[in-house]
Amino acid sequence: MSYRRHLLVARDDRPLPELYALRPYRRAVAGNEPRGDNWQVCSLDSDAGLGDSVALLVEIAAETHTAALLASFMEDDRVAVEGFSGPYGYWQAVLGARRAAGDRVLEPPVFSAEEAAAVAAKWAEAAARPVPADSILEVLRAPVEPSAEAVFEELLNRLGLTGATDTSLAEIG
Repeated sequence: MSYRRHLLVARDDRPLPELYALRPYRRAVAGNEPRGDNWQVCSLDSDAGLGDSVALLVEIAAETHTAALLASFMEDDRVAVEGFSGPYGYWQAVLGARRAAGDRVLEPPVFSAEEAAAVAAKWAEAAARPVPADSILEVLRAPVEPSAEAVFEELLNRLGLTGATDTSLAEIG
């Protein structure tokens, strides 16, 4: 599977590239976007060579004492989203898993959209951003239009992580 880039989302007083957990990936950092309330989106180039994404999320969540997200943008405009929070554990979803030309699932994700939405809502709760699972489910089922970045931005908004600066997700990587 080929990736265009990865976005890490976490909350910390320091810029995310300074996290100990990200030390192996510092050369791949392509940008860091501050968001409201110390939340940040750190962009990593496709050559970051992320190994065990679950272990990375667990390490980031432990270091920052809050929930963490990883979005991996695939060449075919799908986005694999993974989240972890200490109280609620791991979840994953694929944005754009259903393509408009036939509504056929390309790869079955580990979690159904409903399961992912339920755990993502708990993730948001752990991040002090409570939101209903139905709101998240709408985004998980939406086509990736106009772009994968726009749909991921909408997911962040639905998770309560609004407050982007003047920089869009498309521009930070």
